[in-house]
Amino acid sequence: MTSVDEDLAFRLLLSTGLSAYLWRQLPIELMCEILLIMASNDMIDARQLRLVSSDVNVLVLPIVFRHVILLLPKHVTQFTATLLPKRKNYIPALKSKLHIMPRQLSSYRVDSLVLVVNNQRPSIESAMASVGDVFCGLTKLAITCQNLSSNAFWLRKHPIHPKIMLLVHYGTPHLVNFYDPIFESVTHLYTCITHGHRYSTVADMPALTHLAVSTRVSLPATTALKVAASLKAILETCDRLQRLVLLMGCAHIDESEFMMWEGWLEGCMKDKRFILFPDFRPPCWEWLDIVNGEHTLWDRAIAWPQELNGWSDKETFPAIRNWPGHEWEIDLVQRDDYHPPEDDPDARGEKDWLEALANH
Repeated sequence: MTSVDEDLAFRLLLSTGLSAYLWRQLPIELMCEILLIMASNDMIDARQLRLVSSDVNVLVLPIVFRHVILLLPKHVTQFTATLLPKRKNYIPALKSKLHIMPRQLSSYRVDSLVLVVNNQRPSIESAMASVGDVFCGLTKLAITCQNLSSNAFWLRKHPIHPKIMLLVHYGTPHLVNFYDPIFESVTHLYTCITHGHRYSTVADMPALTHLAVSTRVSLPATTALKVAASLKAILETCDRLQRLVLLMGCAHIDESEFMMWEGWLEGCMKDKRFILFPDFRPPCWEWLDIVNGEHTLWDRAIAWPQELNGWSDKETFPAIRNWPGHEWEIDLVQRDDYHPPEDDPDARGEKDWLEALANH
């Protein structure tokens, strides 16, 4: 670290009470530890430290990328460009470090990943595959069913086994294969579908203990009966399941709708593991609580007044709204105003999901 680098770093350390003299007397190992602690405690400081020097940038990168959120194609490009060498080929005459990878990809410790990119470009899959090693320690994953399908190849090539997953979508739910290795270690799943490809269901996930699904109140009776039958089958076949939460937005539910859902879910409500929970919130809010270590939706559902099974003060709860296209959704049925893009080769959505459900 040069003297200029030291001066820039020292500006960030003024709040610690260290004098300039004392800072310069510290061994480089202790300097690095202090910088890492600063970066860990405040993400703003971590980003500022990246500007100190290339060495400090490399030092704090694993902290900056502890939690990764990729929502647009450009986010994927920027993320991979930061982790990979700037130049692929070594040119000795230039004496440049641009061909050198900043640090080994396996040295990163990404804990959570949001991969919610509403685009099926092959370049996105190739870019993610090039940095797949950084996700080997992943414990939390939020991903669309479409992204999971398009990135399945590189995900299988790496030992990526999250414990908590959110399966989201844009407009209409898509099928996945619950036999896929990505689901092997998942204990907590918040999903927009319960049945998938090859007659797979969430009950086929070997480690699943907590399941949550959500849908709207105003469903056709035939669809609601299929949903209720699916949930009942999961409760009957998945002995290791400790909690199944069905979330609904119940802003303006009337007594007749409530009575119908009581009848449809009668078989589920007999099971003490099942909770009908009207406190629906956008899935991105639920994700923030999970990543920040706050009470999860399963925690809130357990705390709900059990004697009313979660239906008191029904008019106070937010309804499931029609989300803008850039919002991620978790809903067992297709959004009313959804129009799949013409270039989407897998835009079959709800029809396939209901057909898969009916086959079980």
